[in-house]
Parts: sequence; structure tokens; C-alpha cells
Amino acid sequence: MTELRTDEKLLAAIQQSATLSLPPDQIERQRLSFVMGAMPMDSEMTREDIREVLKRQRGEPQR
Repeated sequence: MTELRTDEKLLAAIQQSATLSLPPDQIERQRLSFVMGAMPMDSEMTREDIREVLKRQRGEPQR
């Protein structure tokens, strides 16, 4: 059986990145991507529709 080992530099980079905060726009893009990926393929909702729903959830004014 082969013993697998992870590179120490990679582990350090992963640990450092785990402590970083993402900018709000990056979080929003990831949220939008997640929702779009979870939608059924035959959904008629567009990216813009989802953006508007997310804005409503945050209490932002609608267009």
C-alpha cells in the first residue's frame, strides 16, 4: 500500500487561505452561481431574475 503525503507548502497555503475573507461581490457571485446550478434545467428563471430575488432577500431596493 502506498503512503500518500501532502506537500507542506500546499498545506500551508490551504491553511492561510482558510482564514481569508472573500469580498462581498465575490460571495454574491458564488451565491448566484450556486443557485443557478441548483435550478432545474427547464427553469425559465434567468440570472437577472435570481439577482433580483437575492436583492429582495437582502432588503435592497428593486429595479
